[in-house]
Amino acid sequence: MTPHSFFPALPEALNVLTATGLILIAGLLGAHLMRRVFPQVPAITGYVLTGLLIGPSVLNLIDASLLAEMDLFVDLALGLVLFELGRRIDYQWLLRERGLLITGLALGTATFFALFFLLTWFGVSKLVATMVAALGMATSPAVILNVVREVRAEGQLTERMLHIVVIGNAMGFVAFTVGLIAVHVEYQAGWQSYLLHPLYLLLGSALLGWVMSRLLVWIGHYLGRDVQARTILALALIAATVGIAFMLNLSALIALLLFGIASRRTDARHTVVETDLSPFSGVLYVALFVFAGARLELSHLLMLWPAALAFIALRVAIMLGITTGMARINGMSARKGALLGVSLIPLSGFNIIMVQHAVGYYPQFGAQLSALVVSILVILELLGPICTRYALVASGEARN
Repeated sequence: MTPHSFFPALPEALNVLTATGLILIAGLLGAHLMRRVFPQVPAITGYVLTGLLIGPSVLNLIDASLLAEMDLFVDLALGLVLFELGRRIDYQWLLRERGLLITGLALGTATFFALFFLLTWFGVSKLVATMVAALGMATSPAVILNVVREVRAEGQLTERMLHIVVIGNAMGFVAFTVGLIAVHVEYQAGWQSYLLHPLYLLLGSALLGWVMSRLLVWIGHYLGRDVQARTILALALIAATVGIAFMLNLSALIALLLFGIASRRTDARHTVVETDLSPFSGVLYVALFVFAGARLELSHLLMLWPAALAFIALRVAIMLGITTGMARINGMSARKGALLGVSLIPLSGFNIIMVQHAVGYYPQFGAQLSALVVSILVILELLGPICTRYALVASGEARN
């Protein structure tokens, strides 16, 4: 009779919970080491570098299959970022500040067309160039919010930066969604996909965000002044929004951004204005940026570095040129206008999710799109946070 062994059968790879713990610990240690060696470098850069080190491109402690299993957790982290950003945006003030609104629209439009023509000049197909140019319009909300919190920034530049980030992300999402129409046409998916899919994606996601905002206000009013209960309620609705968007094939990104904006607009009794999600968002931010670093692939950069560098250089030039040239209509000096452009350099890590959305429909097209986007993110995920921190400190609006 063979004796029963009480020792466990060890798995060949880490499970999701163990990997999450490793990501958090490695991220904290990596950021701490980075700050000790380079005190002026934001913690985000340390998180991303740590993720790159432990990810598939270097040590492969967290492999690609495990990263795929963590997507829902990452979506929750991104959802919290967008909700917080939406809660900070006053769209009525934005409509009154026409100079700022014009600046944001001009910046997004110029960025899209300039990047599109650049990429086609490099031989990229028009379809891929359209999608990548659309993604290039969006500055990273996660980087911006994290750096603002880290340096405790407040002031004219900070508020304009946050509102332009919302404008750029909204324009980028709409342009990307419209680009999906061209992809459907290219692959002859049928008229239902041409017309109904973009409408379903935009209107359905917006409706989901609005419904969740109403629930947050109504239930929050019923809960009264119980801060802990209102915090749990906000987190529960954010998680539910991510889950429902996933089930219904909607965009959690646009739903959560509208969730935050609409809940502030309809919160006449200030039911949720005091809700502090920072203890939770701090944990999720660490995991989010280490995960983002782990998803970067150096092999793509080695092949596509000329196009990636040209993309980044042109995007930076447009940011600086437009924000400096339009500084006066925003009530800013030319120097502060230039710093505003510097602050907007980080490219949105949400682009990976958008690319995954396209890959899900057309893997061959999505693979080419993914390679180019990841090549650009390898550079901007590392340098972008440094640029934002520098701009906030140089403007005198950082208090830390």
